[in-house]
Amino acid sequence: MFRVSTAALMGLTKGNALYNIPFTGNLSHDLELNTNTASGIPRLNFRLAVNEGERGSDDEKTHFIPFTAFGTTAENAAKSFKKGDRLIVLGRVNTYPKSVYLENANKELEEKEITMVGFTASDISAPVRFATVDVHKVAKKEGGETSAAAKKAPAPRAAAASKPKVAVPAGGGDDDF
Repeated sequence: MFRVSTAALMGLTKGNALYNIPFTGNLSHDLELNTNTASGIPRLNFRLAVNEGERGSDDEKTHFIPFTAFGTTAENAAKSFKKGDRLIVLGRVNTYPKSVYLENANKELEEKEITMVGFTASDISAPVRFATVDVHKVAKKEGGETSAAAKKAPAPRAAAASKPKVAVPAGGGDDDF
């Protein structure tokens, strides 16, 4: 019998590389862009409150998922979103070791190495199911990156008030217009 892992069926893995996983939730705090990084690349750390279970039930639980965005994704998100905004974030898993001090049975602090889990955001957007979104394009920099200087997108075109006039050949024509 042929077996396929759940992760492979969901398209999350290919070889050893992880793909983006979508998360939908509310931004838990206002965003603060960090531009003073050692690499010089802007960084944005934020948490998304993702609810599980039925609202108001005993099964309801909120997870606060940590994300980090870099570069223009970080710059544009910091300018676009605020606390409470409903977002869709595509992220790939990021694990890293961290030393913490935990109290043992003798009430003494012991240093323990734990593995932290977070996500690197590759895209951040707002769903339009219950809200509207103003989209602004940004100018491209050299190398294909976009700059944070936003240009307003052109206004949507007004719908035509009547059918467009079509020349009809002598002897009739097609009424599909």
